[in-house]
Amino acid sequence: MKIKVNRSEKLGRYIDPTRWQNSTLRYSPPEDFPAYMSEQIGRAAIMRVWITLDEYFDYRTGEVYPDYDIGVARYPVEELHYPYDWKNIVPAPSGTRFKAYLTSHAKEADELLLNVRRFEREVSDGVITYDEYESIFEKAVEYCKELAPNIRYIECCNEVDIRSFGDLTADEYVKIYLCAYRAVKRLNEKHGYDLPLELGGFAAAHPLTVWNMMREIVEKLQAAGVEMDFYSYHHYEAGATQNLVSKKHYDVARLSGVEKLGHILKLHNEMLADFGLPKRKVFLNELGRAKTTGIDGDSLYNAAGLITYLLAFGCSDEPELYPFPWCTFHNPNLQISYTQFLLCEDGSYAMTPNGIAVKMLHDLRGERLGVSVSEHFARDPEYTAVAVEDECGISVIAANPSGETVMGELEISGMEEGSYTIKGHLCDPKHNNCVTAKNCDGKSIEQTAEAVHKVSADGVFRHVFALEKDSFTLYKIVENK
Repeated sequence: MKIKVNRSEKLGRYIDPTRWQNSTLRYSPPEDFPAYMSEQIGRAAIMRVWITLDEYFDYRTGEVYPDYDIGVARYPVEELHYPYDWKNIVPAPSGTRFKAYLTSHAKEADELLLNVRRFEREVSDGVITYDEYESIFEKAVEYCKELAPNIRYIECCNEVDIRSFGDLTADEYVKIYLCAYRAVKRLNEKHGYDLPLELGGFAAAHPLTVWNMMREIVEKLQAAGVEMDFYSYHHYEAGATQNLVSKKHYDVARLSGVEKLGHILKLHNEMLADFGLPKRKVFLNELGRAKTTGIDGDSLYNAAGLITYLLAFGCSDEPELYPFPWCTFHNPNLQISYTQFLLCEDGSYAMTPNGIAVKMLHDLRGERLGVSVSEHFARDPEYTAVAVEDECGISVIAANPSGETVMGELEISGMEEGSYTIKGHLCDPKHNNCVTAKNCDGKSIEQTAEAVHKVSADGVFRHVFALEKDSFTLYKIVENK
């Protein structure tokens, strides 16, 4: 791995690719977590939040639970009309209730994207009517908007292309979406919100294997005179590749992670052109590399790939795809592979490798410099490194999203002759890893190495390093005055 940084090649202001984030209701964090998260990785430009209709409203009794106890089932799974993902839901140890969950996240974000889900099968199977669903949807969104006026985006349902979230057909989804459309339209007209609500979807779990479903949804909505205000897709590289292979989509399965994301965007833009639709925001609002696991090492594996995805699609003011990593906080026994922060026994928080990766990218400031990566060791090599310069010096992040240890060489040209100190901040199985290393508490990114190098008349700074598989590092280079 040879990273060449050209200090003379200025690419403009570095734009933080981590400003879109996810929360969860499947293992909700304590009320003080969003403020801590904001201190570590910045205030979210958009935070994705949730309301689960079957927890907010009991269709059997007609009772509304405005401040419901998150993740606490009122009925055994066996008594539910449809199980959804209830078997994987664990009430958070914090005991956070819905009002505190929503308002604490709202305080730490410019805007919110509210996903409204559940009752998909009840309404599709006729257990409740579409009119009843529409009324429930409207009341839930209205209530959430009162609590959090910075809600802008309403996402209708979540991953209904898979069994645990409804297993809907395109026709079933469109009928639900039209209910949501009428509800949101009425709310905007009724309240004249300063920040009007926008409606979109469909948050497909496997967009590359259900693309015909997406096209059918868009076509049916267009026939009804309705356009989505935004579009959303999910991508988990390991699961997506497995799913593509199982359905014999071998050509797409062979694409790299970044290439698959680009392919989603290509298909999306072709669809808009075919139906004569205008471009809207495209939210890649769940994103990961690993599978859903509680395996400690998968946190590092996921983080290394996540860096490449964020560098590929997040570093612009108006990206073509808005990448939302999954997830700021989750049940570590179920999703240590994705979660960015852990709750410690003393009530404090620690950053996992996912959190370390996000914080490293968030903390960069200044002018982005030209970077090239040669001696390719992994796919998507052009997104395995980034360099930024500010008044304090030059920062370089390098990632090794491969299955083997690689030797690396960092060269920075255009430097003035003199002495420079380089400080390394490595995240690997032993360093800056609260998941697997006992000697790092994960409260901050610790320095792991330091060296001094001379730059001669050729103006090239050189540093040799090694990165274990799926490890990544932040280097800070300063001139010794």
